[in-house]
Amino acid sequence: MISDFKAGSKICQSVLLRVQRVGTSSNGAPFARGLAEDNSGKIPFITFEAGIVEKMREMDGPSPVMVSGSVDINKFSGEMALQLVIKKLSDIVPEDDISNLLPEGDFDHEAYKDKFDRLIKSVLTPGLRLVLDNVFEGAVYEQFLRNPAGMRLHHAYIGGLLQHSVDVAVLATAMAESIGGVDKDLIVAGALLHDVGKLREISASMGFPYTTEGRLLGHISMSAAIVQEAAAKARVTGPKLQQLLHIILSHHGEPEKGSPVACATKEAFIVHYADELDAVMNQFKKTDNKNPWEYNKMLQRFLMSNV
Repeated sequence: MISDFKAGSKICQSVLLRVQRVGTSSNGAPFARGLAEDNSGKIPFITFEAGIVEKMREMDGPSPVMVSGSVDINKFSGEMALQLVIKKLSDIVPEDDISNLLPEGDFDHEAYKDKFDRLIKSVLTPGLRLVLDNVFEGAVYEQFLRNPAGMRLHHAYIGGLLQHSVDVAVLATAMAESIGGVDKDLIVAGALLHDVGKLREISASMGFPYTTEGRLLGHISMSAAIVQEAAAKARVTGPKLQQLLHIILSHHGEPEKGSPVACATKEAFIVHYADELDAVMNQFKKTDNKNPWEYNKMLQRFLMSNV
């Protein structure tokens, strides 16, 4: 497992490779670098083997492979970070164990399914409940239980979308009860549906790659489209639907952060801040390292992990 790697280790195992750069060094030798991952962690890799570099040049997105090599200190890193030097690379064959390549979240999946069902049942406004029931049914519901909420930044593991959606709804409900004078049904529906477009944007397959549709349209617009399709099927129209769509379209807060519109209702602000807070809290990891500080790319700062 990558979390067990130490300087000087010789390794031979399955990893998920994300090739970030293929090029030629100053002495004319080919090289490739990127990240190697499994569900225990990730480590930068580099290779100078010409055959491997050519193979990596042809990789399209995250790729599961078997690698052999050694772990050493990256002399160009100011933090004396580890890197994997790949010497051999081969394709995965059926008998290879790749169960370590799909990240699993540290949460009780069944408990979150129960929480999700209770949240759905708590919505008593007929139109909103119909939209929720029409979205979360059949194959879509089963996919929702497995999909990640991100490729790498937050809740990037099996079931991450379920966990994130439920936790946003719980946080938003707590804020609604404290603030008062808001529509809790609208808040719960908006929280559970705000990222549903990620079912079309991000695949739950190896490496959680973005779909073509996802890259072209983005999850916010696709979430709104899914809700509109469900509303049309249930013949739901009117102000409540408009307000629900506003929550979805504004849940990143501002156009500068990717939202087509800025928050303009109490309910939209509550869901936005619940979403933002839950994504931030997901960045804090448990660690057994002596140094609990780790640089976080999403937040662009060092965070103190839970020790």
